[in-house]
Amino acid sequence: NAMKELCRRTSSADRADDSQVIPDPRVLTEIRKLQYATRKMAREGIIGKYRSAFRGQGLEFDELREYVPGDDVRLIDWKVTARATTPHVKLFREERELSVMIAVDISGSTGCGSGGKNLMTRGQLLAQVGAILTLIALLNNDKVGLTTFSDKLESYHPAKRARGAVWRILREVAGFQHAGKTSLASMVKFLSSVLGRHSIVFILSDFFDENFLSRENQAALGALAKKHDVTAIQIVDPLDGSLPPLPPLEVSDPETGQCQIIEADSRRFSSIYSENTDKWQSRLSDTFKRYGIGHIRIKSDEALLPPLQQYFEERNRKRGRR
Repeated sequence: NAMKELCRRTSSADRADDSQVIPDPRVLTEIRKLQYATRKMAREGIIGKYRSAFRGQGLEFDELREYVPGDDVRLIDWKVTARATTPHVKLFREERELSVMIAVDISGSTGCGSGGKNLMTRGQLLAQVGAILTLIALLNNDKVGLTTFSDKLESYHPAKRARGAVWRILREVAGFQHAGKTSLASMVKFLSSVLGRHSIVFILSDFFDENFLSRENQAALGALAKKHDVTAIQIVDPLDGSLPPLPPLEVSDPETGQCQIIEADSRRFSSIYSENTDKWQSRLSDTFKRYGIGHIRIKSDEALLPPLQQYFEERNRKRGRR
């Protein structure tokens, strides 16, 4: 019922909260398809896994009651006990409300993809993953914000319980003309400066940023992770790891516009391409691990829910072992 109610409200109020309108009806149709699929997937049991994985960071006072044998004596409120002449203990409950920030890469590379009838572009997949995270957070009464970035900050919406949040992220990511380079460091530094209280931060990107792993930028990432709970969600396309044997091709960098002829049918070229990709992926994974950042890889040619569910379950198991 909670899901139906939220979906009913977002279907009408999501668009009312936004001043911008997408002029191209075809784009609007695609976004509505993503919105419908997002709601459908959020019903697949992932909400409870999210709640278990991400909990409040503290305890808040709930009530007082008389002491009963077995209660922790450290919870006795001695002032109330003195007035009431019988021992009373303080009861606490976990602080549930979380502040969630979804940071989504909308640079030129995210507008690309292998293509094919059933494959999304990176941008479409980023939009859907972001919308799912937004929806399940709202269903848990968490505040949700959105940051979009390329080589600069494109938009920023502070965390709040906005009924239009799901529509906004789909519109601003899937409906955006992806362009520009990727600058993860500038976004990381921005979030460090604007996020006050402890927040859950999801960074959604393909992480194609040649400067991201520099010492200075890693320090900025570490500073953000030290104060907030950061998870990196990496969108992966089948062509990221290997190329099919094709005749010489002229390819262009979607972020710089530079063109180059590649010998995709050359065994040597394919081997170097795969080797460099593996090295880069290893460095990226090591960086996330070093700073205690969660890492999820979602492939555009596979179902997106299992990696999210697996990550939430693993977080929950680690919490249980502490």
